[in-house]
Amino acid sequence: MRRVGVVTRTTSVQALALSRQLDKVLKQRGLVVLHDIESAAVRRLVGGVPRSQMCSQVDLVITLGGDGTLLSVARYPASGVPILGIDIGTLGFLTSCAPSEYEPLLDLALAGGAPTERRRLLSVTITRPGQPSRRFRVVNDAVLSKSAISRIATIRVEIEGRTVSRYRGDGLIVSTPTGSTAYNLSAGGPILEPTMPALVLTPICPHTLSLRPLVLPDTVKLGLVVEGDPTDIYVTLDGQEGFLVSADTRIWIARARETVPLIRMPGRAFFDVLAAKLSFGGERETPSS
Repeated sequence: MRRVGVVTRTTSVQALALSRQLDKVLKQRGLVVLHDIESAAVRRLVGGVPRSQMCSQVDLVITLGGDGTLLSVARYPASGVPILGIDIGTLGFLTSCAPSEYEPLLDLALAGGAPTERRRLLSVTITRPGQPSRRFRVVNDAVLSKSAISRIATIRVEIEGRTVSRYRGDGLIVSTPTGSTAYNLSAGGPILEPTMPALVLTPICPHTLSLRPLVLPDTVKLGLVVEGDPTDIYVTLDGQEGFLVSADTRIWIARARETVPLIRMPGRAFFDVLAAKLSFGGERETPSS
C-alpha cells in the first residue's frame, strides 16, 4: 500500500475529527493520502479527488461515515482496491467497524492481510430513442417509483425479453443481496446472505396483494418499462442519483462484470451483524449460572 484515499461524511464532526487523525497516522507511515473533494474543501486542504475517481487512484479506500458514504465510493470500484468502512452512523451493514476498533483492522489492511468479501453489483442501462445509452453501477438497488402525488405506477418486467409480471403500486425495487438489508428490507423484502448469486424484485405498496417479492438468479437480464402515464416516475440508483422516466424510457438491469471488495472485521459474520443491528432471531440467550 502506497496511496490511501479517505472519504469523509462532512456533516459529521466526529468523522472530520477522525479524518484529521487518520491523515497524520497514514502520513507518519510514509503513505500518500488523498481526500475526496467535499471533505478537502471543508478542511481547507489543497486539491481533492472526486469520489467517482477515488478507487482508481489509490491502493486502499477508507470511508468515514455510514453506509451512504461507503456507497458513494463503492459504486465506482477499481480492480483489487478494497474499501474499509469505519461506521460513524447508527445502522451500518456495509461498514466494517466502529471508530474504537479500527486500528488493528487498518494495520491488517495496510499489510495486505485484511479479510475481504467481494460484493456483486448490478449494471443499470437507461435508454431512450435518439439518445446515447447511460450506464450505471449500483451496490444496493435500483428503484423505479412515483412521486408523492402521482397516480399508481404500472411497471412491466421482462426477463430475457419475455414479460413475466406487471407490478401496479408505488413502485418496484430491484436489489442486490447486499441491498437486501436496505430499502428492500423496509418494503418487506427478504434478507439475502450478501454473497448469494441472486437479485430481488420487491414491489412498493402493491395495489394487488398477490404481488410478492421475487428472488431470481443474477444471470438473468431484466427489462423494466413504465406502462400508461409515466408522469413523475423516477429511477433512483443507490438512493444517490435519480432520473425522470418518460414513456419511451427502457431500463435494463443485469449483473455487472465488476465486484467491490469490502474489508471485513475478522471473526465477524454477516449474521452477527444482523443480530447486533436488528436483534435478528430474538434476544440472545444469557448463560445460566
